[in-house]
Amino acid sequence: MRKLLAVLCCAFVTTIAVAVPVSAAPGGTVPGLTGAAAKAAAGPMAEKFRQLRQPASLAQRHTFWGPEPQLSSGADGVVVTQSITPGLRISNTSDVVYAPTMKPTGHSCIEVVTAYGLGEAAQVWAWDWCRSVSPAKVVPIDSTFLATYTSSVNGHPAYTVQEVRTSSSGNSWTASLRNVKTGGWDTLFSQSGSDQSSLNEGWDIFELYSTRNPATGNAYYCSDARGAVFESSSLQLRIGGRWTDASPSNSPLRPTANPRPADYDCSTLRFEVPSPNSTWRVTV
Repeated sequence: MRKLLAVLCCAFVTTIAVAVPVSAAPGGTVPGLTGAAAKAAAGPMAEKFRQLRQPASLAQRHTFWGPEPQLSSGADGVVVTQSITPGLRISNTSDVVYAPTMKPTGHSCIEVVTAYGLGEAAQVWAWDWCRSVSPAKVVPIDSTFLATYTSSVNGHPAYTVQEVRTSSSGNSWTASLRNVKTGGWDTLFSQSGSDQSSLNEGWDIFELYSTRNPATGNAYYCSDARGAVFESSSLQLRIGGRWTDASPSNSPLRPTANPRPADYDCSTLRFEVPSPNSTWRVTV
């Protein structure tokens, strides 16, 4: 979820790679909460998303970092593998960690979010940007989710999500999760309409709403998540029907390529880009 408009990059990609194969067999549906039940489950964590056009309070900081697929790439889909930290709980009632959180460029309708906050267990959201502008589906990261949708990637559990535009007429998009048991793609959420984020770029980022603890000088999440790894890997864009690795030209790092831990109120943060810009990692 982003507030700041990025500068469009005019360079076009040339390197073609192969994404996780899409199963020809029909997939199922990711179980989860929808409608009023989804909004209730997301609770106050969703309020930060609703405050897109409002600044954070003076006592709170909104920060983010990661690659932003550019409109100039012509991409109409994304596939990426996102890490999760199932045991993470955020102690400050005003704070939320959205990491990783992904929305394709091309005015997509859906943002797929890994959300932690307010002492609640981790959740995966399908955020509807085209109609309700709310969490349209909320999936708890529980033992069933872990067994069905995650595998071990670089030593931590991770799920693979794909979101593609299924029809340019009406701007229709579908987000799906890779089912590790069946090898197919289970539908998370589909939506069509006009993207109300008003942002041209997409994003795949580490994002925070955080409050500094005066006793430590760091934000509360910094101790809550000590030792945690937030990682996004194998980010690819669908361009002209082919999957292309995210790169510095089609997906520049924002707001800077070399972030400072002090700007995120956590002195122990380490930012890494093992594969520019298709894989990034933030270690607390």
